[in-house]
Amino acid sequence: MDTIEFSPEAGAAVVERMAALSAAQDGWINLLPGVPDDDETQDLARPSAFGALLGSAQSPLTMGTWMPARHGRRSREVTLGIMHPRGRRAIQQLAGMGIPLPEGWRIRQDHNRRGLILFPPETAPHADVLSWALRAGAALATTELTGSWQARVYEPLTD
Repeated sequence: MDTIEFSPEAGAAVVERMAALSAAQDGWINLLPGVPDDDETQDLARPSAFGALLGSAQSPLTMGTWMPARHGRRSREVTLGIMHPRGRRAIQQLAGMGIPLPEGWRIRQDHNRRGLILFPPETAPHADVLSWALRAGAALATTELTGSWQARVYEPLTD
């Protein structure tokens, strides 16, 4: 796994990795927002053991996961998932915040606990997909963010 620290305006390195994973038709990228270094915010991001066990506590942060299309016997589309703490109807909430779902994107899931799963068109520019994912991820977080992001790039496994 490689980690790329970046700001939304300077995501070229992440876009390059998206292109490489698309060409390989494998791998994925997790997108994590930066949070202030104070202990209080860090504690909010970790649910208690009791909350985690019962599923009642939810992190105030978001995490996006982008995966390229994979072709073969079972074709799979480009996928963007966003785990978030905002509950039901996240797509409607985002539209109300001025972040509508781009034209041509399909919704697979919009669930209060399992998050969003979206299918951007395979022809959508990587930079546009990344930009939308970062805007949506920041808007759906319920805690203070720094504006920086981290991309954790998981390369395809080699034989």
